[in-house]
Amino acid sequence: MSTATEIRALAVTPDLSLSAAFLDMARELGILTEVSSLVEGVQGQLVREKYEAVLIDFDSVPEAAPALAELRSNPSNRAAVVFAVASANNERQIALNSGANFVFGRPLDGQELRRTFYAAYSAMAQERRRYFRCAADLTVFLARADGSDLTAKTANISANGMSITSPVSFTMGERVGITLDLQNGGTHVLAFGVVVWDDKHGKTGLSFQCVRPALQATLDAWLDAQFAQQRENSTRDLKNFAP
Repeated sequence: MSTATEIRALAVTPDLSLSAAFLDMARELGILTEVSSLVEGVQGQLVREKYEAVLIDFDSVPEAAPALAELRSNPSNRAAVVFAVASANNERQIALNSGANFVFGRPLDGQELRRTFYAAYSAMAQERRRYFRCAADLTVFLARADGSDLTAKTANISANGMSITSPVSFTMGERVGITLDLQNGGTHVLAFGVVVWDDKHGKTGLSFQCVRPALQATLDAWLDAQFAQQRENSTRDLKNFAP
């Protein structure tokens, strides 16, 4: 099972040696990787799933270009790092025009592939961080438009949204003032929020925007620290359970 911080990759190739090399590099970095030998079904997968890295074998996979176009048109995967294998000059150009970040030709240079993959790791981690939602039990103070105030608890939080538990219900689109206590008695972040869902059983979803860039930077730094810690824990657990 993948975690909130786990980087995910997809390799689309029938070449067993290429997929094995990709899997080995991904395993070393704690990246969860899936392999598909055919593009059939992958386009739907790229709509349903979120990947931080994708390898597409233009030499061996028919309809590779449409699959890459599908990936780039999907909001969730638009910024994924894409590695393409294309040996012919025209295929290399098609891969680049379709949105590949890196293009390799056959015969593959294993060291070049490894250096590029490792160099791109920070971009993969940054893309994962952008979608990171941290499970957290933090105190949040809410000011409603009718003048009432209440205290709630966060269930999870991202850079611009949070899920909370509270003793009252909210209405869709309701605007609230937010004071988030990041350290449960320490650093406070002020924001304006909008209710985006409420289950009428004490759970509510809010989108929000910090009132000042400096406060957003404070929240981002806190999330970065949580993300790094969870990534470290996930990587350590992966190594501990590796065969």
